[in-house]
Formats: sequence, structure tokens, C-alpha cells
Amino acid sequence: MKREIYDQIVQVIENEEWDFDQVLHLLTVRFSEVKAETLRSILNQEYQKRVKRTHKSQTCDSKRREIFHSFNSAIKSKDYKEGVIVKLAKKNRFSPAQTGKIILEEYLKRNLEQDSNLNTKVHISHLMKNPALIEDQKLAVEIWRANLKDNNYGFTSECIKSSIGFDYEVKAKKALEAAGLSYQDEHELRAKGYDKTPDIKLDIPFAYNGHVINWIESKALFGDDEHHEGYLREQLWSYWNRYGPGMVIYWFGFIEDLDDNRDKGIIVCDEFPKDITLAQPLLLEVSSDEDLLDNES
Repeated sequence: MKREIYDQIVQVIENEEWDFDQVLHLLTVRFSEVKAETLRSILNQEYQKRVKRTHKSQTCDSKRREIFHSFNSAIKSKDYKEGVIVKLAKKNRFSPAQTGKIILEEYLKRNLEQDSNLNTKVHISHLMKNPALIEDQKLAVEIWRANLKDNNYGFTSECIKSSIGFDYEVKAKKALEAAGLSYQDEHELRAKGYDKTPDIKLDIPFAYNGHVINWIESKALFGDDEHHEGYLREQLWSYWNRYGPGMVIYWFGFIEDLDDNRDKGIIVCDEFPKDITLAQPLLLEVSSDEDLLDNES
């Protein structure tokens, strides 16, 4: 994706109301030439960046008290309708799941302070994953709805993201198998004692556009500046140092000028490449034997 298009998409997200489904629909209309899954990934990432930028101010003591007071006032109102936490998160341009966690923590602090064991991080995490265990029925329903509405944080979204990431890693493996290439995945490499492991390490490298590929890292997301720079720093250069040149696949696209390390040994793609060159050692061996016979004669 050209950077100008990416910048336009981000600008629309920044200027619109904090409503994932509403903004995603708008993006698919305005940028019809861009794949829906690409737009969804960019939107997810921009929401994540916003939450990270404002996390300190959104979770300070005064803000926590304000959120909890607003929640209590809403659920006690005669006009109460489900979805209070989602509305509060929308108003504050913050994560519904994390807003729900703040409210749950404040609720436990005020109602169960006599039992410190019920206010631990483990206990809170357990309740967030299974809101049915929360005694207050209204709060339980609100937490449940917040988890469902949140596309980035919370138990539900984490399960979905993990499943999607696994599916695309399998997609890369199936492409290798279809090409007749053997490999080891990160679990096999770790079992052998490797500490830094890509998703896939090829047993025999292949070539793509004149570049040798020894490993593949699969990312089921859009490659923007922040994510790509982080992956280069924390993962990709480490793989290059251990295994040689390789490839990262951003299945939902990437900003095209980020693919600027090809000559240094890291290629960026948005799918498994089709025009690859495979090593054929048996043919090379036969060729060498024939050359030897020719020389002897």
C-alpha cells in the first residue's frame, strides 16, 4: 500500500467517532479498492495506539473514580439500558474491556475489601474471562458485553487474534509443503534448544527475486511503521544474525516503502511468493558427474 493511502486512512480514523464497527463501514465505502481485512487490521492498530497513548491518563486514580461513578449512576437510572461500559469507553475513546476491568476493580475494592484474596490480579483476570462468576448481575452482563465489543483487548479478542495468527501460519506451511519444501517450525526449534526462533526455518533455502530465503516469519496483521520497526528490532534482525536472510509476511498488507532491507537480507511480502526458485541438489550432482566424465574423455 502506498503511504499516501495509508495516511488518508489513518486521518479518517482519527477524525471519526470512537466506534469500531461504524468506522470500519465508513472505511470500506471510502477506500473500496483496499481489502476489508486490511482496513480492519489498520483500524485495530490505530485503536491500540490510542489506548497505549492515553493509558496513563485513563487509569489514574481520579479517572478511575470518575468512570466508576458514571457507571453506577447509569445502572441505577430508571432509563438504564445494557451497554453502559461500551458507551463510557466510546465517550473516553478507550478500550471497552479495559474500562470494564477498571470498573470491576473499583467494585471489588469497595464491596469486598474485607477479603483481600478476592481482589488479586489473578482473581480479577479470572472474572474478566468468565463474567458469569461476578455476583452483581448487571455488572456481569456489562463486562460480558464490553469483552464482546472490544476488538483488541480482553479474553475474547485475544482468542480470536491467536486463532487468526495460527491459521495464517498454517497457510504458509501448506504453501511450503505444496512446493515440496521441508521445514522446522518454532516448536521444533525450541525443543532443540534455540532461543530466538522464527515461525518457520527452512531445511533447504529457496530463492525469491534473486534473494535467498532461509526462514519465514508470519504476521496476521498490517505492516505499519511502528509494528515493523518493533519486529525488526526485537525479532527479524536476530533471525538474520542466526539463520541468514529471510522473509516476513504481513498477510494484511504493508506500507510499501518499508520493504527497504532486501539487500541487507530481510524481504517483506503480503503473501507467500509464487515465483520462487528451488534448489535441486540431485540435478546438480548429476551435472557434476557428467562434467567429470567429459573431462576424463
